[in-house]
Amino acid sequence: MNKTDIKDQEVTKNLSNFEFFFKADEKTLLRDLKLAFGPELDRLKNAYSIRDSPGSEPTILSPSNILYNKEYDEINRTLVGILTLRWIYNGEYDVLVAAQPEHIRLSKDSFTWLRGLVLDTIKGSDDLLTLITSMIINDLGKDPNLASDYHKATGLDISGDNHDAILYKAVQNGMVPSLDRLNPEQKADLLRGLELGAVFNYGQLAQAESPPASLKSLVRFSSYKKAVEMHFIEQVLDVASAAGHMDWTCAKKLVEPIILTYQITHNIVMEITNISQSEHSLHDRYDQVLVYRAQLLSRKGFTQLGVKDDNERAFLRLLCMGNASDLAHANLFQSTWRSLDEPIRNLLIRALNNDGSPEEPAVQPTYMPAFLTQVYKSSNGRIGGQHALNSALRYLARVMTLDKALTPNGTIILERSVLEVVKTTIQTHQFQDDPTILESIAVPEGQVALHIRDLSSVDL
Repeated sequence: MNKTDIKDQEVTKNLSNFEFFFKADEKTLLRDLKLAFGPELDRLKNAYSIRDSPGSEPTILSPSNILYNKEYDEINRTLVGILTLRWIYNGEYDVLVAAQPEHIRLSKDSFTWLRGLVLDTIKGSDDLLTLITSMIINDLGKDPNLASDYHKATGLDISGDNHDAILYKAVQNGMVPSLDRLNPEQKADLLRGLELGAVFNYGQLAQAESPPASLKSLVRFSSYKKAVEMHFIEQVLDVASAAGHMDWTCAKKLVEPIILTYQITHNIVMEITNISQSEHSLHDRYDQVLVYRAQLLSRKGFTQLGVKDDNERAFLRLLCMGNASDLAHANLFQSTWRSLDEPIRNLLIRALNNDGSPEEPAVQPTYMPAFLTQVYKSSNGRIGGQHALNSALRYLARVMTLDKALTPNGTIILERSVLEVVKTTIQTHQFQDDPTILESIAVPEGQVALHIRDLSSVDL
């Protein structure tokens, strides 16, 4: 055995050792992570990210600066997720919430719930190493080189797939070396989590970005509770680190409204993957997310909305996608919704109430929450921002308009990603000066996200 193999074994042993992982000083841990996952972190240097409005960064060095003397957004995000796991396990509530706005700060009750879930799921060294590996590789699909390397290796072009599907296919092809240090059981659990992530995303459910038919893909995971729980924790930690490229001192995005929504999505997923549960339809389970948003805003003085009326239900999906959790935000969305031309609003009502089926495929507007958040921030929440939001909703209507004749037979969900529009249009001064520029922006090409051949028989 050469010195490199011996060093790798030592580092792997450290990272799967509870005493080391949760108690070592942060710089020592980060350096061991670099030693263990160097090729994966190198890929993250190329990954894309979305930044909020410029703000003051912490004065302490970021994780990527400690390791590479340079800022790499996705490396910072990924490693802040790892640090968040330590904060949760060690009960460091004050560290986790340090820079969170007070009115939406994660409550101690929610922190206790999350910590309990982590302690119940991560039982031993195998679980710990599996989770760390899953977190490190989670965003590798955002590196465009991974898809191009896959194409070189297989001759298949997967560049149009979402980044979760790209990662899953690359792992299946043996292109992510860190999985080689896992034992067969660990690797199987991680692969099941990746397979789940390729067809279902907790965040997309929490933000009502995906239609109800997306829940159908969960049914085949009913025998893999451990993998499902591990994937949920990994996804929550991903949310916790979502602002880690701008503030690496805390879990800035893991705020109370978000964790409460994730609790709901966790309950929904656990019900669906537990075949002994009561016979609620997937549609009704999905609506729990919308009902929570209605209750959240109602407590803050907003109009009480319900899911039985198509207009209100469509608007609730929009409020979820727009991350509207306060009164000013919701009021701007409502005034804009009411100002839409009736044909546009009716089109959105129909599209946002479409569950998705082979007879009537639904569109999933991927990255629409980031799109709408950036639009709202570009207007600084001003009433004048209604003009920008109006243009955004008109664009959303085009994105969600589907020509069945041009859609592959058997499609249940067609995914259209607006990420490039966010990066090349929404974040520019040109959009801020003239939001109607969206009228000249083409609708993204679609990719089949869910096909009838992917599913077991289950009633929606």
